[in-house]
Amino acid sequence: MIEDFVSGTPRVMAAATPLSIGSPMNAQNSSDCIPFSLESHFEPTQRYHQSTTLPQWMKDYFDWHREQTLKINSCNYKDYKYVILRCSNEDRKCGGIADRLKSLPFFVGAGAVYKRIFLIRWQRPTKLEEFLLPNEINWSFPDWMYNTKDFEKAMFIPTGQKMVSSLEKYTDHIFIEGLLQDFYGGSAHYYRFDTQLNDNREFDAAWAKEKDDFAGWPDYIIIFRDLFFSVFEPSPPVAKLIREHMASANLIPGKFSASHYRAFYAVEHRKDVRSERELRGKANNALNCASTLQPGDPIYFASDSHVAVLFAKQMADTTNRKIVTFDDEKEALHLDKKDQWKSGNVADFYSAFVDLLIMGEAKCMIHGLGGYGTFANLLGHDPACSIRHDAANPRKRTLCDWKDADIW
Repeated sequence: MIEDFVSGTPRVMAAATPLSIGSPMNAQNSSDCIPFSLESHFEPTQRYHQSTTLPQWMKDYFDWHREQTLKINSCNYKDYKYVILRCSNEDRKCGGIADRLKSLPFFVGAGAVYKRIFLIRWQRPTKLEEFLLPNEINWSFPDWMYNTKDFEKAMFIPTGQKMVSSLEKYTDHIFIEGLLQDFYGGSAHYYRFDTQLNDNREFDAAWAKEKDDFAGWPDYIIIFRDLFFSVFEPSPPVAKLIREHMASANLIPGKFSASHYRAFYAVEHRKDVRSERELRGKANNALNCASTLQPGDPIYFASDSHVAVLFAKQMADTTNRKIVTFDDEKEALHLDKKDQWKSGNVADFYSAFVDLLIMGEAKCMIHGLGGYGTFANLLGHDPACSIRHDAANPRKRTLCDWKDADIW
């Protein structure tokens, strides 16, 4: 589903769909009512129906979601209920891209089970729509909703378990918001949702108890790529950068591996604790591990360390394997480190999304600390093809030697 923005090919409307896709303006009850969306770009197809990984209940929910959002306006919004994935200015911590979006299946499942419209609203550092736009369903939180009295009473629930309890208890509450800082993105709750909605699946209490938070993670691995690209498409400036980068390096989706080194995980404010020797050494190991996969294919390397990127660029001149880097003197900004953002220009964060979505087009992923690399792996063509080159626990690191392409 990513090929459209990689190739630059415009999306084409489906010739026939079972829903009426007409303009949201047609759903107004009066000229005084503001429609749910004023975005003219939103002309979705129904390609999620072509997915072989998304469960049928999720496709049905997307159909229902599209029908409802075409009807909603500022006069009748109270007739609907909403579940919102948020990052608010009021939140102490939202985390990075992975922390914020890894729980996507949980929120979609919650919307389906509790018949709520799934929306996303970010305020920090800016709207998500600066980087990712609605694709097959319109999840954008309308500006006019902020000014409604009902939204002033929105309930915020910070954990998955409490959110499920609240969704069950507060059925009359119009707005329920959440932000899951769960390593597995609420997958245990998703597993319960899926078995509840899927006629061909039964809840396994023993499995759920044994696996705990991990219970639904195998499902996430299966569905996440198609789900992500059904819900999101890159904003025009992000898509343009992705196309330019991939074209300049001749990177073909599924025909390269990606290696990511998160150098400053948890030390963004103390970068001096990472010596140049350590940065170069770990970048070297990350690339060595990548050389053991996909013989002959290019390796795309990304890092939040300029030293590491420069090392990869130098290494590319000394090996018989193509190593691709996009050198930038500015080190990547972490989405949630407000004090790092000095310019006020949202383009400063484009590289975080560009790197993520390019890595998401790799077949195999080499990742280390933090959730960013593992999230890219989740988006990739073959999430089972991965190596962890770095970890807080040295016993969980994989040390690799370089494997030349000509000895495969």
